[in-house]
Amino acid sequence: MINLLLSLAAGVVVFFLALATRVVHPGLCGLFGLAGAVGAYILLARRSGKQLEAVMAVAQKEMMARKPERAVEALQQAFALGRWQFGVSSSLHANIGVLLYVQKKFDEAEPHLRKSIGTLLRLWQAQAMLAAILYRQKKYQEMEKIFDSALKGNKSETLLYAVYAWCEHARGEKKKAIEIIQKGVDENKSDEKLKTLQTRAQNDKRLKLDGWGEQWWQFWLETPPMMTGPAGGAVFSGRQRFGRGGGFRR
Repeated sequence: MINLLLSLAAGVVVFFLALATRVVHPGLCGLFGLAGAVGAYILLARRSGKQLEAVMAVAQKEMMARKPERAVEALQQAFALGRWQFGVSSSLHANIGVLLYVQKKFDEAEPHLRKSIGTLLRLWQAQAMLAAILYRQKKYQEMEKIFDSALKGNKSETLLYAVYAWCEHARGEKKKAIEIIQKGVDENKSDEKLKTLQTRAQNDKRLKLDGWGEQWWQFWLETPPMMTGPAGGAVFSGRQRFGRGGGFRR
């Protein structure tokens, strides 16, 4: 918000400076003012982006050291940046929510994941984890709404289809699960993991997502194999990276 206000102020200043010369046509003064506002906003937004990246780097360093609590603290201290730039707060909420979720702190993660929905990038991990929480709460209609929203902008994320299908299959909606996997196969024709999952669903077998490895186990919808991680066995390898739009990236 502050970046936008400063940019508008810069545009107004440029407009009046151009107008004061009495050489530039008033119409062109408006264009100069607009250019000044846009240029100022780009520079200020870039500055805020670099500040956010620095925070993410600190959080990532704490995760590599297997100190998730300190990573959360680092992210929480960055909310002041949200007053300056649109989308920063929702991005921080997304990262904090994912980080709390993978530690099995589902109740603490939920409000952050809900607030992350406002982020422009809307990374699918945060949305899928919120949907998984709703699955546990048996709020299936809201769960489907969140999953469907996530799929609109992430059609190449095969695990998103798989997790959605798993939740539907586990609650007895086997036909719906098959339809979801089919959509995933149509969008990702070369993905063998989805095709294998499709065959299992069509043959009414248990859906096994272990082919996705840690990315699947971090949803805690099934008990993962014995792994050593932070907070007493949470599924983290230390290879995950924070994303500016929310959630982890590889």
